[in-house]
Amino acid sequence: MKSIDNRARSAADEAINQLASDRTSGAAEILRQAGAVFTELNTSLSQHKDVTFEQALEIILETCIALASAQPAMTPLLRLASAALIAARTATKAREASVRAEQTALDFITKAARSAHDAALVSATLFRDGSTALTHSRSSTVLTAFIEAKRAGRNISVVATESRPLLEGRAVAEALAGKDIPVTLIADAAAGRAMEEVDLILLGADEITPSIHVNKIGTRMIALAARERGLPVYAICDSSKFICEDYFRGAIRQSRNADELWVSPPRGVSIANCYFETTPLSCFTGIIIEDGMLAAAEAARRAERSTIDAALVRGLEEKANDIKERPG
Repeated sequence: MKSIDNRARSAADEAINQLASDRTSGAAEILRQAGAVFTELNTSLSQHKDVTFEQALEIILETCIALASAQPAMTPLLRLASAALIAARTATKAREASVRAEQTALDFITKAARSAHDAALVSATLFRDGSTALTHSRSSTVLTAFIEAKRAGRNISVVATESRPLLEGRAVAEALAGKDIPVTLIADAAAGRAMEEVDLILLGADEITPSIHVNKIGTRMIALAARERGLPVYAICDSSKFICEDYFRGAIRQSRNADELWVSPPRGVSIANCYFETTPLSCFTGIIIEDGMLAAAEAARRAERSTIDAALVRGLEEKANDIKERPG
């Protein structure tokens, strides 16, 4: 079985490795890469006539575990993997299982993209003529909301944080300037001061659970500063970001490459470079999805209903435990 597994998954594994090394793309781009993983897997399994249905399901499960683990901060990736695995189980033959997994993954990606655009259209209605919004990190859905507000004839402006350490705020500023939307780039630490100059906060989301919102580090500071000033804070995403539990917990908020903060720190200095953090849902005025704006309580109920395949969860837990037990 293992030799069949290795041959059938080789191309898919290569695509997963490329996806895992991507530190700049958003959920939409990552999902498109995930679609390619299932296409590669389907193509590969179709070339191995000796793979049984049971073996195909095991290969698909292992691929889904590897895919979800490759970008643990991307909740839609976990949701996609779960949906593909469930679809594969409805088949009766190996070839049919890989076809259904691929088609379900591609349908998931199409729906997520459409839903994200619909959420952006809802968000665009938040802006009055002359509104100034602050945003943090880079969300393609947030960018689309700004562009759609401009297209609707509203004269808006944006304050964007640098979003260290990867400085994705620069890409936001460049994209907005390219659409003739006035934008000011500020240091992350200046976000509190900027509250005196903005009318609302519009943020993306990497994950929504029944109690928390997960996004780029610095989000909680911004939400608390906005609350102190009485400013509305909105998170915008499509419903693929909703999930019943924060399965990866600390894993997605672990320290990343220390060199991004300090290449050669002096002896005795440790570096904690975290990309993500949690913010209570109660800090948000509303969570905007394709269906409209949700209050925190309704967003929590939606998240509770977004369950993940049990076998996939067990596989992820086993993988996490294996990593913990490795020496060093």
